[in-house]
Amino acid sequence: MSMVSLALAAVLISFLPHLTGVTWGQLDERLVRVGWGAMAVLTGVWLAGLVAYSNVVSESLPGLSRRRALLVNCVGSGASNVLPFGGAVGVAMTVAMMTRWGFGRRPVAASAVVTGVWNLLSRFLLPAVGLVCLLGAGYMPDRRLAAAAGVGGALLIGVVVAMSAALRREAVADLLGRGLDRLARFLPLRREPCLRDFLLDLRHSTIEITRTRWPRLTLGMAGYMALQCVLFVGCLHVTGAEVAVPEAVAAFAINRVLTTAVITPGGSGISESATALALVGFGVAPGAAAAAVLLFWFFAHLIEIPVGWFAWGIWSLTTRARP
Repeated sequence: MSMVSLALAAVLISFLPHLTGVTWGQLDERLVRVGWGAMAVLTGVWLAGLVAYSNVVSESLPGLSRRRALLVNCVGSGASNVLPFGGAVGVAMTVAMMTRWGFGRRPVAASAVVTGVWNLLSRFLLPAVGLVCLLGAGYMPDRRLAAAAGVGGALLIGVVVAMSAALRREAVADLLGRGLDRLARFLPLRREPCLRDFLLDLRHSTIEITRTRWPRLTLGMAGYMALQCVLFVGCLHVTGAEVAVPEAVAAFAINRVLTTAVITPGGSGISESATALALVGFGVAPGAAAAAVLLFWFFAHLIEIPVGWFAWGIWSLTTRARP
């Protein structure tokens, strides 16, 4: 499954120029024009985004320093971007890091739940933001963007309702826990699990975090998404893709929503193809659209893989060095 998903992502990325009607040679000509100064600025924006999201991770787990949160963020992104369903692998790796630092399993689990929910909420909200930007600028969006905004809004409402029900009503968490306990009895486990008690404790921990820290969590996530959008607009600018800001925001929204596709690692190839086509539909030259999307893919996906595994290596060395 992993090899098939990676192969599919590679095929989709390699097929991107053909999808927009250009060649790799034409893309290369555009990309080599991006100077070192522009790359340095884009790298600075990318690093600022990492720091912004590290604040979200830090706020979700009381006592976690910003430096350690940055390591956790890099490791999680590195795993998520290289494997299908990599988010689960990333969570497992970050849980191992946090517990090794001495944090309890329940606070760590609550942190994973909170950051996951805030991620989903932000991505489901983006299509509506893109639609509002287009309408505010006097553009009439096509049916695809309107449908994406509708689906995103429906999912956003669904997540909010489900989360509110689980947090407000202990009976919901109790019912879910009992159901999971019954299912777990069919597994060849050495001892009978008690997921009901774990979920109830997790519920209390999550309530405490969201009640006291939701403004800072929201501010950190908004800052991260804003910086990602600035990075996307910057990639458009340095590759010569001429597009109005509202349309750029709409294309960015499409790109980020489709990263939730689990068919390929981080939606790689799927989100880039849809984004390039959206930009071409907005009137951007095909070569510029493809070049901008590939450059953004480099920062938002590709570069995070070696950085993440480098961060994992740092964590491994520092933990082994301690008595």
